[in-house]
Amino acid sequence: MTIKKISKYIILYGIAIAMILPFLWMISTSFKSANEIFTIPIKWIPSSFNFNNFSKAISSFPFVRFFMNSVTVTIFIIIGQLVTSVMAAYAFARMEFKGKNLLFVILLAGLMLPAQTIMIPMILILKELHLLNTLPGIIVPFTWSALIVFLLRQFFMKIPKEIEEAAMIDGCSTFRIVTSIVLPISKPILSTSFILIFIYAWNQYFWPLLIVNKEELYTLQLGLAYFKEVNAIETDWGALMAGTTLTLLPVIIVFVIFQKKVIESIAFSGGKE
Repeated sequence: MTIKKISKYIILYGIAIAMILPFLWMISTSFKSANEIFTIPIKWIPSSFNFNNFSKAISSFPFVRFFMNSVTVTIFIIIGQLVTSVMAAYAFARMEFKGKNLLFVILLAGLMLPAQTIMIPMILILKELHLLNTLPGIIVPFTWSALIVFLLRQFFMKIPKEIEEAAMIDGCSTFRIVTSIVLPISKPILSTSFILIFIYAWNQYFWPLLIVNKEELYTLQLGLAYFKEVNAIETDWGALMAGTTLTLLPVIIVFVIFQKKVIESIAFSGGKE
């Protein structure tokens, strides 16, 4: 192994450790007693594992209700984005229609537009539709994604056209081709898209904060902020970190389940046509 490769690995491992340390501190803190949390030097392994922090996190605010709100929002955003993105991506990849290239350029331009610039117009539209202070108000504006359309379109273009042409000769409709041929082949990129959408939808904070002011409609991210506000006089950091760990757990589980498909997606995209 050359010095160049060794240096590269050292830098990469250094960056990885720097990124993972805050998460390790969070998980470690969720098991610590109050007097161990801010000890210097940092005590990474607690003297005794304190599971009371988790029971406090769940009982101190409506954790289950906020969790179910997050699950509902995330599921509908995932379904909406996958359905609309698959249809749009297939149209851009395989169909010919007037203004296709222009529309695709406009779509890509949307990727460069900060979400904050369109939030006021979206709020005004939702107000007219009477969707403020509702879960649909959190969901509907995010049932499409330019990034996911772009990723799927690039993947669809790598699928050999001969497969679809053979299906057309056999009398398959476009819908049947997409559902029975294109989507099964596209499982790796669909899994990657699923992870990206899940992380984005699950971790939303700013948009629900703008749309919702009823406690019963809070998502888990707002719930953690609510927990800290309730304990503003003296923040229970152990319970807060326990709640944050529980919030992060679904993201880790989803990634572990789908990581193999993500690697397959990268390998396919990097292969020769």
